[in-house]
Formats: sequence, structure tokens, C-alpha cells
Amino acid sequence: MNWRVCCSLVVVAVVAATASAGAARTARQAKQCAANVDCISLRKCRPIQDLVASREPGWQTTVRDAICGQDSDGPRVCCQDSGSNDHIFSTSKPAVDGETLLPKGTACGQSSQHRVVFGEDAPLYAFPWMVLLGYRDRSNPAWKCGGTLISDRYVLTAAHCVHRNFTVASGNGDVVAVRVGEHTISTNPDCAASSAVPCAPAPQDFDPEEVIVHTQFNKRAPVSDDIALIRLSRKVTITTSAHPVCLPPAGLDVQSFLGARDGVVAGWGATENTSSSDILQAAKIPFANKTVCEPFYRGQLVDEQVCFGGRGNVDSCFGDSGGPVFQASNDIPRFTMLGIVSRGLRECGTPGAPAVYTNVAFYTQWVTNNIKP
Repeated sequence: MNWRVCCSLVVVAVVAATASAGAARTARQAKQCAANVDCISLRKCRPIQDLVASREPGWQTTVRDAICGQDSDGPRVCCQDSGSNDHIFSTSKPAVDGETLLPKGTACGQSSQHRVVFGEDAPLYAFPWMVLLGYRDRSNPAWKCGGTLISDRYVLTAAHCVHRNFTVASGNGDVVAVRVGEHTISTNPDCAASSAVPCAPAPQDFDPEEVIVHTQFNKRAPVSDDIALIRLSRKVTITTSAHPVCLPPAGLDVQSFLGARDGVVAGWGATENTSSSDILQAAKIPFANKTVCEPFYRGQLVDEQVCFGGRGNVDSCFGDSGGPVFQASNDIPRFTMLGIVSRGLRECGTPGAPAVYTNVAFYTQWVTNNIKP
């Protein structure tokens, strides 16, 4: 189902559930919007759509309070004209706008490498936003999941990598360590084959200060809303080997963004020869349409998931969970995060079978709502 239509239907349901039988809304305004705030179709108010998609606690009340009428196009909401084609929902802002805490422009997505072939060692410095999550023993962690650095204080990962119902059941327990700036786990420092390339700084290790799991995780479908934030115990020192990726704008259409290009997935997970990889691996994987993907998962996918893979035996696998799929913009050489490795078939690399990723563009607002300085 189209996301905009889906959001509108959800809001219609909220209005219907809260309105009395004799209080059907009409095309005229049902409430007065604040000065300089327009009463417009919900379909044109992106922030309200983002709020509905985020399913943040209390979103129904916030949306209901914004309703200012209804017409043949559906609910109308109070939105403030931002001076462009976008609109900003008129409501109280948090003390700190989370969006201002995320890096922009050249402060994110920078890489020394813009060409990746499938299933090979990633070049040193290529993907400096890659993160390792460690379990069991803080002094000698078992690196079992991945993550993505999105700012100097936050890592984005899969909820199933940090939710105790999943981590305890798998024998891993809680996340006890977070490593940023790693390339080859067994060596320090990490050096390239060419002496012309300087060796990388030592990786940076952190304790997780706070873990925030999406409240709808695993409720709407198997591992739906598979996304979580980890706040680090201190700020990351930004270097050429530790640098955040760019988050996508809310509502980004992944297929349109990629065009004919593949996404890139990276991690230290299982390879065709080993249960895990000592060296960061990277592979190109194609976007897969839901009509191709859903039959492999018994139709149990939600709109906020996206599929990649299915070409040959190139795939993400155990240990890659929580890590990113990403790609650079066509016109700007900066990488944008598109998905989070979430689930796949038991046999990694099954020919023709895509894997399932959390579609990050649906959760950009959730991220900004949950981060702090």
C-alpha cells in the first residue's frame, strides 16, 4: 500500500474512533488554526505523515488535536507554511530539536571509496560509519551484531540486536561494548597493503549509556519496526576511520533514489567460508520489489520494510544484523543510509531470495524525536 494513502487511512481511523456519531466533520473548518497556519489536506503535510509512520506514544492524540476539518480528500490538519512546497506541523517543539544534532553536508557520509564489488574485503577507510556491538564479556566481547554511526553520540542498529527477549534467547545477553572505527578485528593498528596509505587510528570502544528500542518492535509482524538507538557513554572522536553516515530525508523512496544502481551492505558477519569475518566485508546488492520478496516470508512484511538481494548468492548473513545498507547520491558523493539488516532465510545466500531490511526513511522522525545532546 502506498505510504501516503496508508497514513491517511490511519488518521481517518483515529478521527472516526474519537468523533461522536452525530459529529461527522464537513468541508468547513472544525477548529481555528493559529495565526499564519493553514488548514490543509493531511496528504500535503509531511510532518504529520512522519508522525503517523513513527507510531510514537501519544501520536493519535497529537494527530486528533491537529484536525481542522475534512473534505473529499480526507482529513485536513493545521500546518504552517514554510515558504516552500513543504509544510511544518504547528505544535510545541522539544527543548532541543533532534534534527539539529544530526550531521549534515560534508559532516556525514564521506568515504575514500565509491566503488564496491561483491563479497570482498572493504578497503581501509571506505565505510567509517560501521560499528561493532559486543556481548557477554566487556574485556573480551563477542562481536555478534553491527550498527551504524549517525552522530558523534548515537548508533543506529536493529532492535533484535539489543532487545533482551532476543539477545538472551540467543545466548548473547546484553550489549556490553560498542566499537567504532574498526576494520580488521584481530589487528591494531589496521594498515592497508600500500605503504602510501597511512595506518588507521586505533578503534574507539564505548559503553552503551542508553538503549532505545522502538515501541512497536515485533508487534505488527515478525521483527517489524526492527530499529533501535544506542547512546554512547561519551562522544566519538571523528576521524577518517570514524565518521557518521547521512540519514535519509523522511519518506525517501529507496527505489527512486537508487535508480538502476545497487545498494551496498557491509559487516563482519558470516561468509561462505567462515562463521564470521575478521575483516570488514562489503557487497553490492540489488533492490528487490516486494512482490518478489514477500512470498519468501509468507507475506508477513510491513510497509516500513524494504528488500535487497536475490542475485546469485550475495547476501547479508548472521553477524551482519543491525548493520546498514547504503549508497551515495547520484549527484553528491556522500553515502546515505537506506536500510538496517533485519531478517533473512535461515540459509544465507539462497539464490533468488532477497533479505529484509528496516526502511530507515520511515523512521527519520523517530530518530530525531529520541536523541539528545
